[in-house]
Amino acid sequence: MLVGAGLFFALLLYGLLQLIEPVRLAPVADNGTITFAGRALLVASDADMVATAYGDANLDRVPGIEDALTVVDLPLEAGQPAIASIPVSNSVMSWPQIIAVSPDGQRAYVVEARSRPDDGINAFDDIDQMPAGSQLAVVDISVRSQPKLIESANVGRNPEHISISPNGRFLAVNLNEPGKELLIVELQSDGQLGQKSYFPMQLDGTREDNQTAIWHPSGRYLAIVQDQNRRVGFYQIQTTDGAIAVEPLGDPLELGNHLSHPRFTRDGRFLLVPDLKWSLHNNPTLNFLLNAPGEMIAVQFEPDTGGPPSVVSRVEVGLSPEGFAINPDSSLIVTVNMRRSYLPSFVPAWRGKPYSSLSLVRFDAPTGQLNTLEEYGFEGLLPELATFDATGNAIAVVIFNDREPSPETGAIEFWQVIPGNLPRLERTGYKLDVVRGAHDIVLLP
Repeated sequence: MLVGAGLFFALLLYGLLQLIEPVRLAPVADNGTITFAGRALLVASDADMVATAYGDANLDRVPGIEDALTVVDLPLEAGQPAIASIPVSNSVMSWPQIIAVSPDGQRAYVVEARSRPDDGINAFDDIDQMPAGSQLAVVDISVRSQPKLIESANVGRNPEHISISPNGRFLAVNLNEPGKELLIVELQSDGQLGQKSYFPMQLDGTREDNQTAIWHPSGRYLAIVQDQNRRVGFYQIQTTDGAIAVEPLGDPLELGNHLSHPRFTRDGRFLLVPDLKWSLHNNPTLNFLLNAPGEMIAVQFEPDTGGPPSVVSRVEVGLSPEGFAINPDSSLIVTVNMRRSYLPSFVPAWRGKPYSSLSLVRFDAPTGQLNTLEEYGFEGLLPELATFDATGNAIAVVIFNDREPSPETGAIEFWQVIPGNLPRLERTGYKLDVVRGAHDIVLLP
C-alpha cells in the first residue's frame, strides 16, 4: 500500500509540475516595424488535417480548403500584401523542406509525402493511415502574382523530402520504397523533370527509413539522416557520361536520438541538425508527452582534409525543435520549437501544450561552436520552420493553425532581430494569414 500510495503521489506531483510553464510568452513591441527583404516567400500548406490530428487522428477538414503553394511577393507591403496561391498537394507528415527552388528563382519543386484523403473522410484510427503520396510537382513562379503548375509526376512512394543541388541541375528526393530509397532527378534546361535515377540506400546495414538528403554547397556530397533518425550518412556523388553514382563516404555518424532535417553552413564546413529527443521511451505516447528539451548539433565536415565527420558542439534548445533557420552570415540560428502544441484539446493542461517557441542560438562560423542565448514563446500550433530575410534582420515563422474549432487559416508571423553584443528577437505583432496548415517556408533572396 505504501508503494502504491508513493507512486500515486509521485505521478500527481509530476502532473502538477506540468502546469508550470518555464517559457514566457514574448511581448509584442509597441513600435514593431515590418520589413522583410528579398524577392518572395514560398509557403506550403497542408489543408487535409489540423495540427492536433497527430494526437487524435481527427482531421477536422473544412470543405473548399485544399493544399496550396502560396507566393508572397517582397518587399512586404503590410497594408496590402501581394499574395497568390495555387493548389499543390503536399503534406506536413514529413520533415520540413518539401519545397526546393531553382537558383534563378523561376521554378519551385514540391513533393507530396502523403496524398489527399477521399471526400467524406474526416478521421482515422491512426494518423499513419493517411494515404500514401507519390507526386513531385513543378511550379512556374517566374510571375509571382500568377504561379502556374506546369508538371506533376509520380516518382515513388511517399516522397518525404527534397533538396536541389547548388548548380540547379539535380533534385535529391527521399522515398519510402524498398530498393528506391533515394531518387536523383536530372533537371532539363527549362527546369522540367528529366532523367530519374533510383538508388537503394541499404548499404552497410542502413535501414530503409532515409528521411532527408541534403546537398553540400560543393554539389559533390549528400548528407542523409538514417536509421530511425539516429545517424547521418555522408555520400559522394559522381557523374560520368551522364551516369550518376552514389558512394558512401566513410562510416555513418551516430549522432542523436531523433534527428530532424539537417543543413550545411554556407561554406560547407559544418552540418547543422536538430535532435527532437522523440525516441527516449519505448511507448510513442510517452515520447510525445515526456520528451526532453531538444538539441542543436554542429558536425564538422571537411572531407578534403581526410578527417572523418565529428561533432564539435551541441546545445540545448526548446521542446520539439523540428525546423531551424540560419542567417546569411552564419552567426545566428533560430530553432522553431513546436513544443507540445500538437496535443489535442481534450488533453488536460500540460507543459508545452499552450504555445510554441523560438530558441536563438549564436554560431561561431570558424569553430562551429554553438551558444543558446534565449527562448521566446508565442501563440500558434505546430510551427515547423522559419527563414531569415535577405539581410538577416528579420525572421518569418510559419504557424500551422491556431487552437480553435475547424481553423480555416494558417499564418506567417514576422519577428525582428535586434543586433548587439547580445542579439535578441522581438515580435512585431504582424501576422499574415495564409491557407491553413502552413508548415514549410522558403525565401527567394
